[in-house]
Amino acid sequence: MSTSTQDYQLAALAAGFTLGFGVLTVWEAIKQTRRNRNPLRSVYIYMLWGEILVNLIIAIIGWLFLNGVLGPSVPVLFFILFFWVFEIQLLMQIIINRIALIAEHRSTVFRLKWGTVAVITTINIAVFIIWIPAHTVPPVSQTFVDINLIWDKISKVLILIVDAGLNWYFLRTVNIRLVKQHGLTKYKPLVGFNAKLMVLSIAMDALLIGLMFLKNGVVYVQFHPVVYMVKLNIEMSMASLVVRLAQGKPENDMYP
Repeated sequence: MSTSTQDYQLAALAAGFTLGFGVLTVWEAIKQTRRNRNPLRSVYIYMLWGEILVNLIIAIIGWLFLNGVLGPSVPVLFFILFFWVFEIQLLMQIIINRIALIAEHRSTVFRLKWGTVAVITTINIAVFIIWIPAHTVPPVSQTFVDINLIWDKISKVLILIVDAGLNWYFLRTVNIRLVKQHGLTKYKPLVGFNAKLMVLSIAMDALLIGLMFLKNGVVYVQFHPVVYMVKLNIEMSMASLVVRLAQGKPENDMYP
């Protein structure tokens, strides 16, 4: 696939945003790590840094691919998807970690956690089966190319639905269980704040789907880390707000 000047400009724009949001995200992750009582035993902290790492790796691979240093070989395509799997799975579990902070029953969190893993893993496997054969040069079969044109977009819509569903469940739980049933009005600002960030998070997913219509798919890969850095920043902001409200403390107190 030839790379145009416009492709390089878009990729450079994506790289710039990735670096910008990356600095903010890393700084916030450092603060949350330092303020955690036992960061070496915190799954949440490991997930934060894991998400940052895979985003960085995907950005580097995408840039090398765009510049022709890496080609569309099976190993390269495999590792792009390999890190993409962790990018998606880790972010979903970070959202569920936020839900766990205010959930009434541990069994609910357990079902959400493993149900989400099952759904996202099923999507991941299907993408592996279709996406790699469709992107080798030459493609394994034109059938894979044709199926991928449709399935690739469907898979991203399904991920968007799972993401939106988890955020909606969190919003509903805060509003019904904490604010209405228990009268914990201190959580009321969380409802409005989460609703706004939920719209932003879904908008980022929608942006990714829109970028799939670009002629050069590698440019789309380059935008993936931007979107997920923004989404990770949203999650860290939400998690820190939940903890501050739960503890009745001002900002800059303990993080999850």
